[in-house]
Amino acid sequence: MLAKLLVLTVVALVAPQVVPGVKVKGIETAAGIAVVFALLNLVIGWLLYGALTFISFPFVILTFGLFLFLITLAVNAVLLRLTDAILDSFELSGWGPAFGMGFLFALGAKASEWLL
Repeated sequence: MLAKLLVLTVVALVAPQVVPGVKVKGIETAAGIAVVFALLNLVIGWLLYGALTFISFPFVILTFGLFLFLITLAVNAVLLRLTDAILDSFELSGWGPAFGMGFLFALGAKASEWLL
């Protein structure tokens, strides 16, 4: 879990250079983003993911599970917007940057699972 938080912190530091519209004030903010995102994911992320998977089950079947990645992106974007609302030193200028950073968070989470 600690390694995943470290990976998300690094992703939060890299995201402003890759995704326009993302502002992170420093390493403390990046660590705060990782912690708040992880807590939100623990509290409501599983519920959003489960509900969206249930609603879109036919698409999941038709795409042989590839649609689950889009569900992960949507959940990450919502959680990042909530993180933006909670933290003053983190700013997303809209849903586009939220989806872009959500994509990076999904890649970072998968990379940390593969490495560990």
